[in-house]
Amino acid sequence: MTRTVGQRDRSELILDPAEALRRGRSLDAMLGSLRVPRPPGVTRATHRAMNAADDARQLATARLLNARR
Repeated sequence: MTRTVGQRDRSELILDPAEALRRGRSLDAMLGSLRVPRPPGVTRATHRAMNAADDARQLATARLLNARR
């Protein structure tokens, strides 16, 4: 189903593969700078501790996103 909002066609599908690849690469470059790095090496912990570490990384990422507005 395609919806037209207002006077402009706002289809999210990009039919040209070269343009889709170019847009994807530009989005990856923009979002890559917001990624909080993981600690190097192997981490062994309980499931609860790993979930807490993931939550902390998500919070740090959200703070980065909101600080750039």
